[in-house]
Amino acid sequence: MEKTVKILVIVFAVAGLALLGYYLVNQWHTRTVAQTLEQERQGWQERVARLETEVQRLKEEVGPRTAQTDLADVFGSDKPLAQEETVDCQRITTQAVAFFRYLDGQAYLQDYNDSMRAETFFEDVFQRLAANPPTNVGEMDNLYTVIRNVTHLYRVLGKERILLINEIAKNEAPVVEPAMGVIFNWMAVCGTGKGKTPDSARLESLYQYACFFLNTMGGRGYLLRRDSKVRMLTNYYALRVVDMANDANLNSLGIDIRPHLDYLFYDINNQKGLLYRQRYLTQLAALKNKYH
Repeated sequence: MEKTVKILVIVFAVAGLALLGYYLVNQWHTRTVAQTLEQERQGWQERVARLETEVQRLKEEVGPRTAQTDLADVFGSDKPLAQEETVDCQRITTQAVAFFRYLDGQAYLQDYNDSMRAETFFEDVFQRLAANPPTNVGEMDNLYTVIRNVTHLYRVLGKERILLINEIAKNEAPVVEPAMGVIFNWMAVCGTGKGKTPDSARLESLYQYACFFLNTMGGRGYLLRRDSKVRMLTNYYALRVVDMANDANLNSLGIDIRPHLDYLFYDINNQKGLLYRQRYLTQLAALKNKYH
């Protein structure tokens, strides 16, 4: 009997040790597998991150070149250049006319108005905005004024024009940047091709909307809903307009552009895919020297 008990004790002891060994080995195996999987996961994450970085780098390299290739189709053979020290109004007018003709050749205006040309549509939009300026003073006095400013562009231009402008901006995204530069110079510098600077009335209208985008909740809120590139470029040209208004003694609202310069310089310097980044930075640096 005693011998049987000893045998049973030994058997249970061996079984217990076997179970303990199995448990320890299983725990070690589980930890090892988990560590291996975690290492593999981290490795794949690092590979994905490197690939994303490489893809972004290639996009930055290819994007501007693709847009540059298409510029001749949109602005004619005398296309905008990356570095233009001075504004040649004859050249700018040629580019603007070519751009409007390019838009005429697309299907955008057909559903809106078969007989309307792009230049006519553009001038119609400008005249509507000029005749109905936003509220740049006392915007926060009451909720009604705030709401009117937030919905200003929609109220003035209407749904159809807004949809058409958005469609053009979306489909012509690769050339939006050079188009903004050409249109700004054509309107604000070259007097819409008349060979002179814009009259005070036109500059005043541009100034009102520059203040709207720079200094009001409605204007700034609108830009926050736009693509970062469009937002930065709108602010850039708004600052250019206020600078022109200062030179012409038309800054009636006393807008101080200095607080905007550093922020915009930083944003543009870090914005990827800009065709004319260096041109913007050079101009902003000149404005900083002028006003500081």
